Amino acid sequence: MKKIILLSLLVSAISVQANSRNVVQEGFFVNDGSRELLKKIHQQGIFTVDHPTSKGYEVYGPKGLRSWLTKNSPFSYYSLNLGQKEKALSTYPSPEQIGKKLKDLAKKYPSIFKLFSIGKTEQNRELWVMKISDNVQVDEVEPEFKYVANMHGDEIVGREMMVSLLEEIAHNYTAGDPETSALVNNTEIFIMPSLNPDGAAGRRRGNGNWRDLNRDFPDVDRDAKNNFFEVSIFDNIERDHQKETVAMMKFQSERHFALSANFHGGTEVVNYPWDTKRDDFPYKNLVVDLSKEYARKIPSMRDNREFVDGIVNGYEWYEINGGMQDWSYFWHQDLQVTIELSHSKWPTYDLVQSYYDKNRDSLFDYMKSIHQGFGVKLKEARNFNVVIDKIENEKLRRIESIPVNGKEFYKVLSPGKYRIQIISNGLNKEIEVDINDHSISTNGNFYSI
Repeated sequence: MKKIILLSLLVSAISVQANSRNVVQEGFFVNDGSRELLKKIHQQGIFTVDHPTSKGYEVYGPKGLRSWLTKNSPFSYYSLNLGQKEKALSTYPSPEQIGKKLKDLAKKYPSIFKLFSIGKTEQNRELWVMKISDNVQVDEVEPEFKYVANMHGDEIVGREMMVSLLEEIAHNYTAGDPETSALVNNTEIFIMPSLNPDGAAGRRRGNGNWRDLNRDFPDVDRDAKNNFFEVSIFDNIERDHQKETVAMMKFQSERHFALSANFHGGTEVVNYPWDTKRDDFPYKNLVVDLSKEYARKIPSMRDNREFVDGIVNGYEWYEINGGMQDWSYFWHQDLQVTIELSHSKWPTYDLVQSYYDKNRDSLFDYMKSIHQGFGVKLKEARNFNVVIDKIENEKLRRIESIPVNGKEFYKVLSPGKYRIQIISNGLNKEIEVDINDHSISTNGNFYSI
């Protein structure tokens, strides 16, 4: 009778948690290399699977997950609770200390750095973003690039790397380094060291409400099929999005990002879209090339035994619903990849510099890739379509027709020749562009229409 009551309480607790999406209060690594248990895990509808490898996978869920695994798993498992390594982890800066570092950098380099908050977390912390540009107080018509890190609070390496990247950009630009100067003078760069400072403070995957932010965005399959684009994407109550997610959604809607990356930890690989469906990504060759280029310069990533060339398609690896990467492109034409930086999600602090050192060249080259494209700027804001055809053997191959609202548009493309049509009421403009590489252009490859 006692066992029946305990089981009933467990089922009841999990049922209550099921009303809240993406709760990740407990996490374990399951030694199920054959993935036999995965189907049953997915059937529960409340557990999150991450980082499957030939040895097993991570699984997260509400309180009661351990009891569920004990009852249902024939495989051994171990806890992913960072609290077990308290002493080794205690030397990391707090979110408040990171905020102070960012403020100090913005104060020291006001000509190229502008620090601002895009909103507050569930626990009322600021969500800091640093803008980098030579005319940093002006919204220029230039290619816009974005790095985001630490959306899983227990994956900390990206946060520290972004601070190091900011420090190097400032140092190099002040010293007159040609590569850095060209990048800063002709690009609008936005770097967000932490999308989840609450999770970082608690050394846990979820945010202040124990939610997994990388399962909290509108989903390409689920929400797009429900005509979600016509619904207010900022309805935090109806859609049950977290404050951090809503802040990022609003921020993205106000910008014109064309290339981004978000940083995670748990292995070393570049993960490219789609994450949520099997369909080929519209610019698969481009995103594969960009991913390979990032991984190529990092031997431990390039030679990872789990992933050929250090890259992987998200859906082929494991399906993610509500991820930021797919949302970013589907709703905003912002080509984004997910970069897993380290096998250890929270390594000892003395190793952080080594991670930055081996990623440094890839970080800069990926930013420069924003210039592998073309842009258009109109005299006034309006609705228009951008029709992209690739010229191959003197024939046109339709790539995409993109609806745009505004007066600015930019697109990263694979090398080649293209015919671009800008179509609107009373407007039909055709241009040909030749995309060679990501050499930085002083006019950002923008065409005035």
